[in-house]
Amino acid sequence: ARQDIPSFMDALKHMANTYHNDKETVSSNAKQLIEAAKTPPKAKQKVEFPGRYPSAAAIVNAVKDFADEKNGGYGKAPKFPQFSYYEFAIEQILEGMIPQELGGHIVLSVEKMFMGGIYDHARGGVHRYSVDEKWLVPHFEKMLYDQAGMLRTLAKLSLVYPSPLILDAQIQTLQYLQKEILSEKGYFFSAQDADSEGVEGLYFTFTKDEFIDAISKSDSKDGEELGERVEEVLSWFRFEDQGNFDHGLNVVALNPDKKEEYFKPENWNVIRKIKATLLEERKNRIPPMTDNKGVASWNFMLASSLIDVIQYTKIESIRELASGLLKNVVEGIHKTFIDHGQENERSRIRTSTTREAGPSLFEDYVFFAEFQLRLYEISGNEAFKENGLETLGQIKSLFYQEGQFFTRAVEEIDSFKYDNIPAPVFDQSYKAPLGTYIFLLRKWSLEAESVKLTWEELEESVEELKHLSLQNPLGFGETLRALIYPEEAFKRVKLPLSWLKDNKIQALFPNLSARFALSYQSGENEKWEICNSQACELAGEGFQKFTEALLGPSQSTPSTAAPNDDEA
Repeated sequence: ARQDIPSFMDALKHMANTYHNDKETVSSNAKQLIEAAKTPPKAKQKVEFPGRYPSAAAIVNAVKDFADEKNGGYGKAPKFPQFSYYEFAIEQILEGMIPQELGGHIVLSVEKMFMGGIYDHARGGVHRYSVDEKWLVPHFEKMLYDQAGMLRTLAKLSLVYPSPLILDAQIQTLQYLQKEILSEKGYFFSAQDADSEGVEGLYFTFTKDEFIDAISKSDSKDGEELGERVEEVLSWFRFEDQGNFDHGLNVVALNPDKKEEYFKPENWNVIRKIKATLLEERKNRIPPMTDNKGVASWNFMLASSLIDVIQYTKIESIRELASGLLKNVVEGIHKTFIDHGQENERSRIRTSTTREAGPSLFEDYVFFAEFQLRLYEISGNEAFKENGLETLGQIKSLFYQEGQFFTRAVEEIDSFKYDNIPAPVFDQSYKAPLGTYIFLLRKWSLEAESVKLTWEELEESVEELKHLSLQNPLGFGETLRALIYPEEAFKRVKLPLSWLKDNKIQALFPNLSARFALSYQSGENEKWEICNSQACELAGEGFQKFTEALLGPSQSTPSTAAPNDDEA
């Protein structure tokens, strides 16, 4: 128990008592909850806006009153990392659709988050949420889906703001996934606990004396004892004599007021040294338990996020880490979660490693389709494109009924003891799969006629989503990503496969928006084209001509604006 919050055991005892002594009320409440869950969400009122959909700047401006200008983020504690919304906003900054006075808060928010204790500075990876407004004290559990949202967001943010904080967070988290979350069978584990030895955060936190003792043992690269810089180093971190957490312990976090000092290259190397030292110290402790089950949708999301890192991060060492990790899991994820069934039966997706049978889930199929199509875009392997497009076609027939998508397949034998409920439209712990599905339909309708027909059939039913998303933009980041673009903004970019095989097009990957569907053609010629839903806008032959068309004649050499590995 904590303050006014009962312990789990107290809650169970209360529930048992209520069930035995007032069963009629329990039954009535349960029925009301199920009916509420079965009711599709409706906008309380229509949001008036000119044109097809408001601009990104108008949407970000509409939530500025909720912005925490001092600490970053929106609203008060607890604060969750709303990665879908940040990804939407960062993509629109890259598109030039959000002015600096609004975009600055997005960058500030992510920076403050990753200076805070919600980010694990010693190992990498992001914790579940912050219990305070300053992002300082987290709930220490780590979830795989949060790492997926984080990597997608930071990869794109690194094009806008390539700070050492952002770049190192990518490196550390990729290493964390490789060292601690990767199964021998080639899929990712689902989570790590908050507690060790029965105490939340014990593994991650230090007393001030423990911190001083740890850094005093470590030498910096030039031979200088870090112990001689204790006071300076302590000023960079948020350590307090009595602790900033329970039991006199301190959550490791960086002091935003000192960033001009520790962002200096020579001092950032000291920060890195301290992080490595703290990680070594933690190896002597009992770590939290790892939940080693694999969850299909979370694995698909994480794998897709690795592809975002490969496409959008300009630092070669980071791309190599992500690429190596992706190569380690592609086969394992497919073998673990895809059941090819008997002859003439369609393949099925296993929801988790702990559940061999059960109904198909909407989110599994959506995030699998995204994973396959992203794999195609960076590999050119037609099998992945076929898998992705075929899955997009299956989704409507499996999960759609009477104008509504459901969380479970509507026609399959269902062992659940509660009714099928509508697929979530709200970004909850992770991005809403319905938003991702709409985005995929709009993007890939230029490539496949069957996908185009599906989108045309569903387009009118999206109207309600427009108003829902505009009433609460912060909770609808993935839907905003899907609906913000006019139809003509989606492009099919058809390229010679040889450019991919010869590692030529990779240099231009960061300049290719997520709304571009990349398609490859084999053969000897070097013809290319950029088309929208109405016509091909640009076409030509040769890599130099394509580069000029994409970047403009004055920028025909791919950008290298991000720092190199040493500078980073």
